[in-house]
Amino acid sequence: MVDLKGMSKKKKAEYIWEYYKLHIIGVLVVISIIGSLVHSQITKVDYVFNLTMLGNTVNTDKVTDLQSKLTSLVVKDGDTKKEAIISNMSLGGSTSSDPTMESQYMQKFVAQLSVGELDVVILDKDMFESFAKQDMFLRLDNLSGFDLASIKSEKIEATATDKTKAVYAINAKDIKVFKDVGYDTTNKVIGIISTTKQKNNSVLVLKWLLNK
Repeated sequence: MVDLKGMSKKKKAEYIWEYYKLHIIGVLVVISIIGSLVHSQITKVDYVFNLTMLGNTVNTDKVTDLQSKLTSLVVKDGDTKKEAIISNMSLGGSTSSDPTMESQYMQKFVAQLSVGELDVVILDKDMFESFAKQDMFLRLDNLSGFDLASIKSEKIEATATDKTKAVYAINAKDIKVFKDVGYDTTNKVIGIISTTKQKNNSVLVLKWLLNK
């Protein structure tokens, strides 16, 4: 049996490290993992609203500012753990779209649609018409809390699977906040995704964007 009491502090440290270093490293790794998990839960942000822009890339700094404004709009209680998020995908309707990334962006877009992560989307009109046929957008002409008659911008009609022609989007060419972040609004429309889990906030944001 080793007599630790008879050893100097340096010898004790050398002995303990030599024979127990794997145990010590294992404990430190476990502590580090637990600390990381606790920290991630404490600082985790709950994204309560998603605005997605399909088309050309935009000014990231200005988008961050717009994201803060949307957060103030949809987070009423000032909860710092809740935020709105703005996504920008270089997908369709833009000469700056990256063909090598379009497939990846489309997969992401469809995946987010299927799980209800998207709320309001601005996209190319031709792409909208294709998606509208698949019931991707909410009708705006019978949407509670949305006075379509008060909207001055062009109303965009489409025909969904029920074969009824109705208003599903609004022409986005005059929406200033998008132009301010460097987004090309030419031939773009904006609408509310049918699978949204934030219907009231989507109406609120759409009205805010159209009136800015």
